[in-house]
Amino acid sequence: MPWLRRRKPIPASALEERRRNEELALISRRLKLCEDTLRRDPDDTDALFTKGVFLAKIREWRRALECIERVTDLDPEYPGVWRTKAVIHVKLGETAAAEACRQRATADAA
Repeated sequence: MPWLRRRKPIPASALEERRRNEELALISRRLKLCEDTLRRDPDDTDALFTKGVFLAKIREWRRALECIERVTDLDPEYPGVWRTKAVIHVKLGETAAAEACRQRATADAA
């Protein structure tokens, strides 16, 4: 019976590649939604923050930082913005700026 034959498992590398492609497709869709929102309202902090986070996920550090900096300009009390900015600065090797952002996040939490 051919339907009872055991199929070969999909190699782990192929599964990982498929998962990564699905993740990139999701990020691409989310970035497009952010862009559409920002065309209507360039000062939408939620869209800017989300865009920055998704750009960071694909390692577009400078572009991500631009979005996050815009959020801090518009709303310095935006939840999580200073920690996110610190992480991006670390990825860019800017440790002094990262530390300043961490201190700001800690001060805001207190």
